[in-house]
Amino acid sequence: MDRERRGSWSAQQEQRNKPWTSSRRPLVDFTKNDWQTNPRHDQSDDLQEPPYTTIFRSQRFMRHMAVYMWLEDVGLSYKPSNISGGGRYGVNVRPKFTDMLQIKALDKQFVPSTGMGRLLGEDGERRLVVVGDVHGCKDELVKLLHKMSFNPKSDHLVLAGDLIKKGPDSIGVIDLARQLKASCVRGNHEDRVLLAYRDLHAKHLPLPGPMEDPHAMIDDLDEELFGHGNHKDRKLARKLDHERAEWLRDCPLILNVGDIESMGEVAVVHAGLVPGVDLENQDPFNVMNMRTIDRDTLVPSSKRKGVAWTKLWKLYQQSLPHKDRMTVIYGHDSHRGLSIGPYSKGLDSGCVGGGRLTALVIESGEKKIRQEIVSVKCKDYQSKESKKDEDD
Repeated sequence: MDRERRGSWSAQQEQRNKPWTSSRRPLVDFTKNDWQTNPRHDQSDDLQEPPYTTIFRSQRFMRHMAVYMWLEDVGLSYKPSNISGGGRYGVNVRPKFTDMLQIKALDKQFVPSTGMGRLLGEDGERRLVVVGDVHGCKDELVKLLHKMSFNPKSDHLVLAGDLIKKGPDSIGVIDLARQLKASCVRGNHEDRVLLAYRDLHAKHLPLPGPMEDPHAMIDDLDEELFGHGNHKDRKLARKLDHERAEWLRDCPLILNVGDIESMGEVAVVHAGLVPGVDLENQDPFNVMNMRTIDRDTLVPSSKRKGVAWTKLWKLYQQSLPHKDRMTVIYGHDSHRGLSIGPYSKGLDSGCVGGGRLTALVIESGEKKIRQEIVSVKCKDYQSKESKKDEDD
């Protein structure tokens, strides 16, 4: 027995003194688990990866999940709450305005359609022509209409706001639009000029002081103290007569065009719309000025820092049934330029600064609606200083 113990001990010592080789197995190999000894376990089934896990790990699935999570977090969160007195942005924040028209429906005779029962113009298919920011560039507007062979008997013109200011002939643009019986929407520049016009024609009576006649009918107050806008707004406001001012005032914030095949419901605005907010509840300032939406607060902004409102608009529309989707035609953002997407059409291509004047032409057809972009080159009517100082 002692000999066997000594022999075993010697063998162990010899084994310890040998260098490490692949024949020496780690201690973990000597453990016995149930899955190794129990025949009811099928190792091949345990080690085989379920087929659906490869789908979950695919790049396409991960991209779709990322878009879904973003839509869930941002896009769908615009849906207003039904809770009375509460809700998300845009439900209970819109102030009431009595000096502007929120929504106006376009006459159905001007809405392009398809089929044998569609309305035709006197000289053929009807066309709806939506033009981006003209900014007083009458010559370029005339050139654009000539290029597309505009016919007032079968075509209808819509101006997407900011048809005045900056350019050389704002009054001429208004007169041409009235002559063609065009439709329009109110832009931020029309709004500022109309506010200046109202102030210029208002009676600002000072509070009578000890040396003033309390029955005086002449306003001696400086308009700078009560006027809206800058001197350019007031300069143009002085040129407006009552008829022109009333025509501008009748331009709504939102022109509801109606349903157009392949486009869904169509609306024309100057700057944009907040996703998930009914047209009646859209804030006028945002409709005339917005460019982006803050992703964290979901608050619209006229600044360029943030997510472009059109991106969130697209996500929101894609979350809706096809019958409820809407396409927005807008202007305002010349820095982005011509921007045509599935649910938004941006037409401000910077005409007054030497860019182009652009129109979206939507034409009726027997089988389908046709869309075409038409544009003309513009002169540069702005100095470098004015381009830096003024907004779109």
